[in-house]
Amino acid sequence: MNSRGEPDLKQLLARSALFFNDFLSRRIVPDLHRRVVLPLAEPMIYSLDAPGKRLRPVLCLWAAGIQPGESGRAFSEDAPASETPTKRELAACYAAAAVEAIHTYSLIHDDLPAMDDDDLRRGRPACHRKFSEWAAILAGDALNTYAFELVGMAARSMERTDLLPDLLTALAEGAGRMVCGQALDLDTEELAAEQRDIPNPRERLNEIHTKKTAALIRASLELGAILGGVEQPSERAKFREFGEGLGLLFQIADDLLDVRGDSAALGKTAGKDAASGKLTYPAQYGVDESERQARELRSKLETLAERLSLPAPELNLAFQGLPAYVAERKS
Repeated sequence: MNSRGEPDLKQLLARSALFFNDFLSRRIVPDLHRRVVLPLAEPMIYSLDAPGKRLRPVLCLWAAGIQPGESGRAFSEDAPASETPTKRELAACYAAAAVEAIHTYSLIHDDLPAMDDDDLRRGRPACHRKFSEWAAILAGDALNTYAFELVGMAARSMERTDLLPDLLTALAEGAGRMVCGQALDLDTEELAAEQRDIPNPRERLNEIHTKKTAALIRASLELGAILGGVEQPSERAKFREFGEGLGLLFQIADDLLDVRGDSAALGKTAGKDAASGKLTYPAQYGVDESERQARELRSKLETLAERLSLPAPELNLAFQGLPAYVAERKS
């Protein structure tokens, strides 16, 4: 808590990411080692375990009402009963891992030569550069399918298999919309490369990122809300609306960082979007108007966060602080 009694957002994000990373290393990585052939397990784990902000899984945990304490939980199989996670904590972690698996597969494929053709991801060589193109393609495919198994593990961990249809639908919708956004993005790049007109470029820009970026962030919040006991459709809709808005804000901030950031801080190639003629907010609206849109969206999200159904005031305050965190991030 700070001097005003509000949670320290950076500390809570870091603590929640550590909590999730511990789950990944103690439960998910051993599971992949046991069940997946080595030539596939290595690129899957390399990509899934790469350094990252873990924003999507953390959002899933928070929406489920999980606020990791200072010491966290022990996810090792032989941990004392007093330190093992609760059913809801374990379920939320599996759902969060499902989202991160989908997100990671999208990054692996996004970096491939046939798509964005990038050599750097999260400050390390992209998966196809570390291994091979075929390994990257199959690792992405495997993470995509594994994600849906993880959602099943979430429902079983909570002993609420009745939630499985809603969980699967939320993840599938988010993943499917993300792929549609990627298709629109690449199609737009082809039109630009061929010097053909892009129909309604600003509308297309918003559609791309409502799908490509925002859809999976929205799914993260919806999965968490389902596991957190939010049953009313109108209440779940608030989580979806917040997630979609946060995703768009994330993208505007990302586009601005591409203009103003540096590769070392970003963990990817800065300026690449502008150099390739990519459809971005600064390119379409200019930097000043993009910043104004970000401020307006940030204000709307801060108000919306007050209406989310969460079990602890600290989490409401954390959600209220997220728009500023996303808008002002440097990497």
